[in-house]
Amino acid sequence: MRIKVLMILSILIYTATVLCAQGKLSEEKRKEFEAQKVAYFTQALELTPEEAIVFWPLYNEMGKKIKEQETKIWGMCRETSKAEKLTEDQEKQRVMAMLENEQKRLNIKKEYYQKLLNVIPARKVARLDRIEYKFHKQLLQKMCKDSDNCKQ
Repeated sequence: MRIKVLMILSILIYTATVLCAQGKLSEEKRKEFEAQKVAYFTQALELTPEEAIVFWPLYNEMGKKIKEQETKIWGMCRETSKAEKLTEDQEKQRVMAMLENEQKRLNIKKEYYQKLLNVIPARKVARLDRIEYKFHKQLLQKMCKDSDNCKQ
């Protein structure tokens, strides 16, 4: 179940990243998104002003590094889907490379969660995955509602 939640969260984050990268979100929308994210996380995690000052730089740095890793993972997925005929060994190499990149992503998360544990209470760090999931789910629902292109 936890892996499923992490994969859904990764997809949601990647989708938002791709939309930003493709210029489909204006600078104004990106700033609005970031402001909503800061407000939502700060409230949901019940961050004090002192905690927020140390939390956000670490969280944003982690997010940037994870996004870079996810871009590599999705690039490999696209390459694999475009490749018509690969040998068994080539397929194995691609699978292993994707798993290595996924492990790097998890290592980044582990490194930054350990840093976060040094600056905010563990109960807040423990809730972070769930809060990220809820925020992105809420954002996706809002985007669907605003565009009327999603079936609910």
